[in-house]
Amino acid sequence: MTLPLTWKKTALLLALASASLAFSAATFAHGATKPSHGGIVQMSGETLVELLTEPTGVSVFVVDEDEEVPSSGMSAKLVITYKGVKSEVAMKAAAGNKFEAKGSKVKPGSKVEVMLTNTATMAKTSAEFTAP
Repeated sequence: MTLPLTWKKTALLLALASASLAFSAATFAHGATKPSHGGIVQMSGETLVELLTEPTGVSVFVVDEDEEVPSSGMSAKLVITYKGVKSEVAMKAAAGNKFEAKGSKVKPGSKVEVMLTNTATMAKTSAEFTAP
């Protein structure tokens, strides 16, 4: 024998179902968070910032909601802190969503802050990393 649902039980079930759906949607809100170029990744809101340190210099890639953000519309700089000493490095826009600081070196364990500015709106975002 099945018991009829009262309006309170129905409302409770609907609330639980809605909360479940909202939670699962939030889980996928940021899209992919894996590095696409072999670097390390941090999220800043919906913006994914990938930092790649190589012997030839430092590269940064920017993706917002799974779409590459053209570096031509932004400026970028690095603030590198190693053993209490800070240095700033201006980055140059490269092809696509890439910024470069050729010749820049980042020692393992350095704190690296990537600071991005949209040149049209002057909106700023940043991401902090610890260099591997």
